[in-house]
Amino acid sequence: MNIELNRDSRQPMYLQLQSALRGMILTGALPPGCKLPASREMARLLGLSRNTVDEAYGCLADGGLTDVRPGRGTYVRGDIRAERQRAEEAIDWEARINETVREYVRYRTGIGAVRQGGRDVISFTSLAPDHQLFAVDAFRRCMNDVLVNEGGVLLNYGYVRGYEPLRRYLIGYLEAKGIDCGGNELLIVNGFRQGLELTVRALCRPGDTVACESPTYNGALGMFSACGVRCAGVPMDAEGVDPEVLERVLRDERPALLYLIPTYHNPTGVNMTMGRRREVLALAQRYAVPVLEDGFSEELRYDGTAYPSLKALDGGGCVIYAGSFSKVLFPGLRVGWLLAPKALAYYLYHLKYNDDIHTGLLHQAGLWAFCERGYLERHLRYCRKIYRERMAAMDDALRRHLTGLAKWTAGSGGFSFWLKFPTGTDARALAERAPEYGVAYAPGDSFFPGGGGRNYVRLGFSRLEPAQIETGVTRLSRLFGTATHSPKEMT
Repeated sequence: MNIELNRDSRQPMYLQLQSALRGMILTGALPPGCKLPASREMARLLGLSRNTVDEAYGCLADGGLTDVRPGRGTYVRGDIRAERQRAEEAIDWEARINETVREYVRYRTGIGAVRQGGRDVISFTSLAPDHQLFAVDAFRRCMNDVLVNEGGVLLNYGYVRGYEPLRRYLIGYLEAKGIDCGGNELLIVNGFRQGLELTVRALCRPGDTVACESPTYNGALGMFSACGVRCAGVPMDAEGVDPEVLERVLRDERPALLYLIPTYHNPTGVNMTMGRRREVLALAQRYAVPVLEDGFSEELRYDGTAYPSLKALDGGGCVIYAGSFSKVLFPGLRVGWLLAPKALAYYLYHLKYNDDIHTGLLHQAGLWAFCERGYLERHLRYCRKIYRERMAAMDDALRRHLTGLAKWTAGSGGFSFWLKFPTGTDARALAERAPEYGVAYAPGDSFFPGGGGRNYVRLGFSRLEPAQIETGVTRLSRLFGTATHSPKEMT
């Protein structure tokens, strides 16, 4: 019996032995009815203690792979492989998949997918923060402290609404941004996406319409697809979503929800003007349509004017505010929040409980300690400086290498640039060739409800040093130069 064990591994020996024997049973190397060596003999063969072998044999028996026959030994059970094959053949899983799920998977594997290439490819696809900027040591100290002070409590079940000290901190944080939290409830969720899904499930039936900017965050489009709702896209201009088209959509389509990213919009980077914010709110109130405001990037302002959120301007109580620190702190924590009118929050609360009971308390407590001790503001000041430099490097590289090939507007915040190439340019098709040029990007069609926008590109710069940005944009110019050598109209 050829069993190799790694004595330098941190994995206990009994688990290594159990895994090796399990693999041999499932592949048929140890056939049904085969008797395993006595634990004393196996221990001698492998140079292990008998207790280690007994522990491994016990795991196999607990897993239903072996039978222990008193006085006779341990035997491999009947043909496990045949049982598994019969179980797999008993149900036609493909035929049972919900059509809404099929539609979502088609979206994910269609316009949602981008070929990345190898390690030498410079990728502009991500809008994630640069993990090399994370305040890891400070957060580790915070986690250690909350574990020492509340370890048992934090490892138990928690409250659906969230860890109370963090909730109080966030309410104060939002009120400092001009948001009146009175009459609202704050619910801690597993990142923005859960907040979005809870809101859509609470307010929309399958087949309902959600109005949104066009283009918009492609993750939201995927979520709408997964929930079985259709999207009515509203075009944008330099000030934000077009109010005339928005009114027509609200009047004619009667959407169940209006989803907006007013501040440093993803993917365009547009910061909706103050006048436009008031127009949009007035329309939502006139047609009694709830607004879900995605505040994902409000902290990412490097220059220009800071406008109040829609929630801060909301006098009619129609705005649900969804936020997180994922773009400026640690997206791996999956901690976000919803601030919603209490009548709606009651139902969001129960949906959240049904999904997962509560967001992980340990992460919430660590985040609270990090924010409470002033690390958040310190980290924001540091990161804004770095990202401001990267945004400037991107704008400079685009001016030098893509002027005449594309149009864009320099932003004042966020993590990306939105490029418009001449009509007829197929950025989706070129994305398949991009790794051959050593670059990757997000094609624009994945951000438009119902498709379109194939001559647009989103370039994220947050995880790239200025030298990488320069090299990557140079490669992009070569790629798109091959496709736009003939005069075409940019419309």
